[in-house]
Amino acid sequence: MKKGKVAAVGMLSLAMLMGTPALNVLAAEPTAVVQPQGETLTRGEFFKMLDQAIDLPKAEEKRTYKDVPQGSELADIVNKLQTVGALRDSNDGTVRPESELKAGEAIALISGVLGIPDHPVPGGASPLDSKHWASNIAGWMKSAKVDYNWNDLDRSVTKQEAQALVKQLLSTSSDATKLLEESQKAQQNVKSFRLKGDTSFSMVLKQDALDQLSADERKTFDEMAKKGLSMKMEGSYVMPDSMYTKSHMKMPDFGQGESMGDMEIEQYIIGKDMYMKMPAFAPTDSENPSGWVKMKDAFPLDMKAMMEQQLSGIPPQLEKKLFYRSAGEGQLSFQGRIDKLSELASMMNGMQGMEDMTAALEEAEKSIGAIYIQGVMNLDPKTKLPVDSSMQFVISFNEKAGNAEEMPFKQMVMAQDVKYSDYNDNVKIELPEAAKQAKEVSAETATAKQVSKQ
Repeated sequence: MKKGKVAAVGMLSLAMLMGTPALNVLAAEPTAVVQPQGETLTRGEFFKMLDQAIDLPKAEEKRTYKDVPQGSELADIVNKLQTVGALRDSNDGTVRPESELKAGEAIALISGVLGIPDHPVPGGASPLDSKHWASNIAGWMKSAKVDYNWNDLDRSVTKQEAQALVKQLLSTSSDATKLLEESQKAQQNVKSFRLKGDTSFSMVLKQDALDQLSADERKTFDEMAKKGLSMKMEGSYVMPDSMYTKSHMKMPDFGQGESMGDMEIEQYIIGKDMYMKMPAFAPTDSENPSGWVKMKDAFPLDMKAMMEQQLSGIPPQLEKKLFYRSAGEGQLSFQGRIDKLSELASMMNGMQGMEDMTAALEEAEKSIGAIYIQGVMNLDPKTKLPVDSSMQFVISFNEKAGNAEEMPFKQMVMAQDVKYSDYNDNVKIELPEAAKQAKEVSAETATAKQVSKQ
């Protein structure tokens, strides 16, 4: 299978994993913040403030610093901050914990612990000049509806300002919690709905891995990084056990001398059975010219139970990773990080069929590292149901992954816009005649045939 196609298929799979819309919005509890006095704050004090506000993975490598006591609480915190990229390595081996905190340092550190990438936000604009060191941070924050004073980033920050900033960006506000609860209550009565969405993909290349490829392969990935990919999706959902999705991925010419062609996938879930049509990958089969295949019991999850589980709120282990704010008039914005794909499975713990899903996510963790998520969702002011959402996902790939050389990029950025409609409005899902006559195969057989075709 050509590496370009492998990348495209991987992106499509991640789009389905990250972007498959659920009715609920994940809620977290607001973090209590003590009102401080107006004195200035040191960098070290702010490091500790961040550590209390957001859960970060433990550092596997223990580093030492000239100005941090070895084995101290602060040393552990600094190690975590450097592990997630919030603190850069210094040339002199210091982190200046006793220095006064500056406004630019504060927003950069918060950006780092959230996982905001150091490249432009897709489809957005920064309030700062493109040459400014904080231009990308400002662009991502603006897209997430963050109100911040970008003037004079060299000014000292008081303890009161720092705690207010942490409360704003690293906790879920009480008004957001109220709106989330109202929306979750409204969603309990949803029996059906439709959606339409647009998704775009872009990549940040990994130069050392790129250098190991042939000239043609390097050209392909260079073009892929420049042009990106796009996908349109539509879907219908009927509780408790019916779903229809159709996605079309636009595949530009990546400089291979021939078009890779577009990919279209049509899929039905009826009960536990999955019906799928993938013309771009389907082998020629005289006995099955329609290309439809049926995979019996391929969708073991109970959709109703899945929605009920999600409506129960966010699992405790993610409460200090995903944060929501109310932007007024029924608008919610959110930012957060997922350090392991298997944490996503925790949202549906105890459900039938989750064992295989969890195992698959744990296997994918060998290649995929942290995921940064941000977005904005608009709720109908009367019904409190989602109207539309705009989300961005930044998927980072592990440097030491066993198959890292297969995918020569370190990050993939996915931007997704979705509109929801027709709640409880006589939505019907019916199999087409061709799908009713689909050839029955196992999920493993279908995947193998798709790969062998390429």
